[in-house]
Amino acid sequence: NVMGLEREISYVDAQEAARMLGVNQRAVRNLVVRRRLESKREGEGVAARLLVSVASLEKLLSER
Repeated sequence: NVMGLEREISYVDAQEAARMLGVNQRAVRNLVVRRRLESKREGEGVAARLLVSVASLEKLLSER
């Protein structure tokens, strides 16, 4: 069931990820680069948005 899978893997934008972690967006991007957070890009070029996996955010929060 593709719909169920899509709902399980939810993403938030970098601003929301930063709010959840209590850090700024640059810190979120650094965590993505260091592979501490899973992410995907939505859109093309300069308009592309960084989306961060909620599951990876929760995992990181639980390790703190």
